[in-house]
Amino acid sequence: MIKKILLTIFAILILLIIAWRVDRTYFHPYLPNLSDMIRSIITTYKFTVPKNKADCETKGGAWKKIGLGPAEECNLSTTDGGKVCDNSDQCEGVCLAELSNDDLRKGMSGKFFRTNGRCSDWIKVVGCRAYVFRGWATVVCVD
Repeated sequence: MIKKILLTIFAILILLIIAWRVDRTYFHPYLPNLSDMIRSIITTYKFTVPKNKADCETKGGAWKKIGLGPAEECNLSTTDGGKVCDNSDQCEGVCLAELSNDDLRKGMSGKFFRTNGRCSDWIKVVGCRAYVFRGWATVVCVD
Protein backbone atom coordinates (compact mmCIF):
# COMPACT_ATOMS: atom_id res chain seq x y z
CA MET A 1 0.00 0.00 0.00
CA ILE A 2 2.75 2.49 0.97
CA LYS A 3 4.74 1.43 -2.07
CA LYS A 4 1.75 2.22 -4.29
CA ILE A 5 1.31 5.65 -2.66
CA LEU A 6 5.00 6.48 -3.08
CA LEU A 7 4.91 5.36 -6.71
CA THR A 8 1.84 7.54 -7.34
CA ILE A 9 3.49 10.57 -5.71
CA PHE A 10 6.64 9.99 -7.76
CA ALA A 11 4.60 9.74 -10.99
CA ILE A 12 2.73 12.97 -10.16
CA LEU A 13 6.02 14.72 -9.42
CA ILE A 14 7.46 13.62 -12.78
CA LEU A 15 4.32 14.81 -14.60
CA LEU A 16 4.50 18.19 -12.83
CA ILE A 17 8.14 18.62 -13.83
CA ILE A 18 7.32 17.77 -17.46
CA ALA A 19 4.35 20.17 -17.47
CA TRP A 20 6.50 22.91 -15.96
CA ARG A 21 9.19 22.44 -18.62
CA VAL A 22 6.63 22.43 -21.46
CA ASP A 23 4.96 25.55 -20.05
CA ARG A 24 8.29 27.32 -19.59
CA THR A 25 9.58 26.37 -23.03
CA TYR A 26 6.51 26.98 -25.18
CA PHE A 27 4.34 29.48 -23.35
CA HIS A 28 6.76 31.71 -21.44
CA PRO A 29 9.66 33.17 -23.40
CA TYR A 30 12.03 33.58 -20.47
CA LEU A 31 15.47 32.32 -21.28
CA PRO A 32 18.57 33.38 -19.37
CA ASN A 33 20.00 35.08 -22.44
CA LEU A 34 16.78 36.21 -24.14
CA SER A 35 17.69 39.91 -23.99
CA ASP A 36 21.03 39.15 -25.64
CA MET A 37 19.29 37.10 -28.35
CA ILE A 38 16.80 39.88 -29.08
CA ARG A 39 19.50 42.58 -29.09
CA SER A 40 21.56 40.49 -31.52
CA ILE A 41 18.60 39.97 -33.84
CA ILE A 42 17.54 43.61 -33.92
CA THR A 43 21.02 45.05 -34.39
CA THR A 44 22.11 42.65 -37.15
CA TYR A 45 21.11 43.92 -40.57
CA LYS A 46 19.92 41.41 -43.14
CA PHE A 47 21.81 43.02 -46.00
CA THR A 48 24.68 45.44 -46.53
CA VAL A 49 23.91 49.05 -45.72
CA PRO A 50 25.88 51.60 -47.80
CA LYS A 51 28.75 53.31 -45.97
CA ASN A 52 28.80 56.58 -47.90
CA LYS A 53 26.25 59.24 -48.80
CA ALA A 54 26.35 58.74 -52.58
CA ASP A 55 25.71 54.97 -52.41
CA CYS A 56 23.04 55.52 -49.77
CA GLU A 57 21.14 58.03 -51.86
CA THR A 58 21.50 55.80 -54.94
CA LYS A 59 19.69 53.03 -53.05
CA GLY A 60 16.98 55.47 -51.95
CA GLY A 61 18.21 55.71 -48.38
CA ALA A 62 18.34 58.61 -45.98
CA TRP A 63 21.82 59.85 -45.02
CA LYS A 64 21.54 61.37 -41.54
CA LYS A 65 22.51 61.11 -37.90
CA ILE A 66 20.73 58.12 -36.35
CA GLY A 67 20.51 57.64 -32.59
CA LEU A 68 23.17 58.97 -30.24
CA GLY A 69 26.19 58.38 -32.48
CA PRO A 70 27.96 61.52 -33.72
CA ALA A 71 28.38 60.41 -37.34
CA GLU A 72 25.83 60.43 -40.13
CA GLU A 73 24.97 57.05 -41.58
CA CYS A 74 22.63 55.43 -44.07
CA ASN A 75 19.16 54.21 -43.22
CA LEU A 76 17.21 52.33 -45.87
CA SER A 77 13.45 52.13 -46.07
CA THR A 78 11.87 48.68 -46.15
CA THR A 79 9.40 47.36 -48.72
CA ASP A 80 7.39 45.45 -46.10
CA GLY A 81 6.85 48.23 -43.54
CA GLY A 82 3.49 47.80 -41.77
CA LYS A 83 3.13 44.08 -42.55
CA VAL A 84 1.86 42.00 -39.59
CA CYS A 85 4.61 39.84 -38.05
CA ASP A 86 5.40 37.80 -34.97
CA ASN A 87 9.19 37.70 -35.35
CA SER A 88 11.82 39.94 -36.95
CA ASP A 89 12.90 37.21 -39.37
CA GLN A 90 9.63 37.90 -41.22
CA CYS A 91 10.71 41.49 -41.94
CA GLU A 92 13.42 43.32 -43.82
CA GLY A 93 13.85 45.51 -40.74
CA VAL A 94 12.49 44.46 -37.35
CA CYS A 95 9.11 43.46 -35.94
CA LEU A 96 7.75 46.17 -33.62
CA ALA A 97 4.75 45.99 -31.30
CA GLU A 98 2.60 48.99 -30.48
CA LEU A 99 2.32 49.21 -26.70
CA SER A 100 0.77 51.85 -24.48
CA ASN A 101 3.11 54.10 -22.49
CA ASP A 102 2.19 52.15 -19.35
CA ASP A 103 3.05 48.83 -21.03
CA LEU A 104 6.31 50.32 -22.37
CA ARG A 105 7.30 51.18 -18.79
CA LYS A 106 6.40 47.66 -17.67
CA GLY A 107 8.39 46.25 -20.59
CA MET A 108 11.44 48.24 -19.52
CA SER A 109 11.20 46.42 -16.20
CA GLY A 110 11.32 43.05 -17.95
CA LYS A 111 7.64 42.25 -18.57
CA PHE A 112 6.74 40.36 -21.75
CA PHE A 113 3.54 40.78 -23.75
CA ARG A 114 1.98 38.13 -25.99
CA THR A 115 1.29 40.04 -29.21
CA ASN A 116 1.96 40.41 -32.90
CA GLY A 117 3.69 43.42 -34.34
CA ARG A 118 4.27 45.21 -37.60
CA CYS A 119 7.42 45.34 -39.71
CA SER A 120 9.40 48.57 -39.33
CA ASP A 121 9.48 51.18 -42.08
CA TRP A 122 13.27 51.55 -41.78
CA ILE A 123 16.16 49.10 -41.43
CA LYS A 124 17.67 50.92 -38.46
CA VAL A 125 15.33 51.64 -35.56
CA VAL A 126 16.60 53.42 -32.45
CA GLY A 127 15.16 54.30 -29.07
CA CYS A 128 13.26 52.20 -26.55
CA ARG A 129 10.81 50.15 -28.60
CA ALA A 130 8.78 46.98 -28.13
CA TYR A 131 10.42 44.33 -30.30
CA VAL A 132 8.51 41.14 -31.08
CA PHE A 133 10.38 37.85 -30.72
CA ARG A 134 8.52 34.57 -31.33
CA GLY A 135 5.17 36.24 -30.64
CA TRP A 136 6.30 37.96 -27.44
CA ALA A 137 7.11 41.65 -27.17
CA THR A 138 9.65 43.13 -24.81
CA VAL A 139 11.21 46.56 -24.66
CA VAL A 140 14.82 46.96 -25.76
CA CYS A 141 16.63 50.28 -25.97
CA VAL A 142 18.94 50.66 -28.98
CA ASP A 143 21.06 53.73 -29.58
